[in-house]
Amino acid sequence: MGDGRTAAIWYFNLIYVRIVHRLKAFGIECIPQSVYPGPIVVVANHQSPVDPLLIQSQCRFKIRWLMASEYMVESLSLIWELSEAIPVNRDGQDSFALRTALRHLKSGGVIGLFPEGRIEGGREAIQPFNEGAGAMIAKTRAKVLLAAVDGTPLNDDIEDSMFERSHSIVRFIDFISFPESMNGEEITSALRERFAEETGWPLVD
Repeated sequence: MGDGRTAAIWYFNLIYVRIVHRLKAFGIECIPQSVYPGPIVVVANHQSPVDPLLIQSQCRFKIRWLMASEYMVESLSLIWELSEAIPVNRDGQDSFALRTALRHLKSGGVIGLFPEGRIEGGREAIQPFNEGAGAMIAKTRAKVLLAAVDGTPLNDDIEDSMFERSHSIVRFIDFISFPESMNGEEITSALRERFAEETGWPLVD
């Protein structure tokens, strides 16, 4: 994870997701093993506030997640500090968060995002993807680590979901490089279709 404090938190998180959420992970062979793997966008569906912790537990590199600011509660401030999460105001006008994410990718970092945007919308179904996901990938030519989460806590409150026991699953679908000829809209569509193909979940428009 790059430094001692963050590495200690990573190991604590690994134990936490195994004990509390009884996490099972599949497809981990497609995850880059380097601590500094170069620019990557981690793309996943969104079911629970604990999704970032589940995915991060399987990756040796630090993922800076784009997170809705209302989930970043003060009681978990140490996690936000060490993970360097990027707060997003979900009003469609948060250019600061986008600029921060783009700078991080261009400097070789890893960004995590949930293109469905919100947790609400039902499980085992794929909501429309925000076009910004594909645009970010097209602009930086970052590779994509595609992951699916399931079986996560049903509580949408972040503090309650942290301690609600579950049988969570993370499946890493693929590590993808998109050709330079594809634009953001095409990448967004391709990711959503690949997600539907691999999970068997219906597309909801």
